[in-house]
Amino acid sequence: MSATPLWTVAEVARALGLSGEYPDTPIDFVTQDSRLVKPGSLFVALSGTPSGGFISSFASARDGWEFADKAEAAGAVAMIVPHAIDGVRVPQLIVKDTLIDGLWALARAARARFAGPVIGLTGSAGKTSTKEFLAAYPNAYASPSSFNNFWGVPLTLCNAGPRASVWVVEMGMNQTGEIARLSELTKPTVALVVNVQPVHLEKLGSLEAIRREKVSIAQGLPKDGVLVLPEDVEAPEWNGKVVRFGEGSDIHALRHTPEDESWNVAAQVNGSRIEFGLTPGAPHRLQNALAALASIHAAGLDPAALAKELGDVGIMTGRGVEQVAHGVTVIDDSFNGNPASMVAALGSLKARPVKSGRRIAILGDMLELGADAPAYHEKLAKDLPGLDGIYCVGPLMRHLYDLVPAERALGWHEDPATLDPQQIAALLRDGDVVVVKGSKKMFWVNKFVPRLLAALQAKA
Repeated sequence: MSATPLWTVAEVARALGLSGEYPDTPIDFVTQDSRLVKPGSLFVALSGTPSGGFISSFASARDGWEFADKAEAAGAVAMIVPHAIDGVRVPQLIVKDTLIDGLWALARAARARFAGPVIGLTGSAGKTSTKEFLAAYPNAYASPSSFNNFWGVPLTLCNAGPRASVWVVEMGMNQTGEIARLSELTKPTVALVVNVQPVHLEKLGSLEAIRREKVSIAQGLPKDGVLVLPEDVEAPEWNGKVVRFGEGSDIHALRHTPEDESWNVAAQVNGSRIEFGLTPGAPHRLQNALAALASIHAAGLDPAALAKELGDVGIMTGRGVEQVAHGVTVIDDSFNGNPASMVAALGSLKARPVKSGRRIAILGDMLELGADAPAYHEKLAKDLPGLDGIYCVGPLMRHLYDLVPAERALGWHEDPATLDPQQIAALLRDGDVVVVKGSKKMFWVNKFVPRLLAALQAKA
């Protein structure tokens, strides 16, 4: 346990407005998941059904307080609960609603005691990758994994180190109005919109509605805060300072050239030339890096200090990680898929030097696109030239597959749940480079890529 803990039990009680005597037992970690509890943890027992008007695709039939005994056994030194739990010996901090009155209240107290810069970010695609770039800034604290929802954001704030150089908080949404609420909780000094793309069209209805939702991150900014935007996104709702990145902006790429397995990049950041390296994935990783540099500049920090670290920022699982099996390079980009990220993935594959073999795309449905979903899939046809083979998965991808030239059409399968990785492995040969891309439910949930790699390894 660190010399100076994040919290003490007494401090948490005061943050929750509880009266009475509580011990100064140190707390070094806050979690809502009993499986993640370790010695010195505060366990927040959330309801399986979200409160506060939030929606979760991972709602549980069980409530967190049912696992209080497991949390205590794993080392929890206190827990936030809605009622007393029999048999629990550690301090129980009882509040009416463990999400709003518990976790969110503690998050507000965490934010109130931090005087440094806070970068809040959102966007249609590339949020987490951009967050990872920002997290590379010396002594930064950033949201772990994809902690960007109604419980992930407050957990990020509760666990953020008070002596960090900058906090980086990722924000996502499941419904209209959620980003504004998360931003008002986070109170960023800099708000970044990575991009605005046709994602969640099924829920929001139009690209303009998506823009409004993303730009609503500015609602948490103070009057002297800074909104960081791509050059093609407008925000008439915000009357304060704006910093832009991308072509034609003060922060833009001067050049990016491949060298072995990386890219050499030169960028102009507010009049200064900065050079750095990037792991593969340009041009969309380059755009994410520019967004990160712009945000660091807007926060009054040193962009050159971040640039030195960018070449060491790896690619997260499911977002472009490469593995080789039986001579086939498999690029796992299966964590999510939307029109913008799909085009970027295909562009990166086409730009990939291939000594022998073919460039193959295994593409799954892009979900939540509403009534225009077939048209968005058909539009991908213009991005296929330069590829040697295309295999499509899902009913929506049939609209694209029907437009694939016969000599490059490797097959179509309707149900991702019944897609046989051995069937796909049989289509591939030594030297091929393959990207697997689609919405999360197409390949990621079914763990298709690990099964494909196993099937390739098993080939005689």
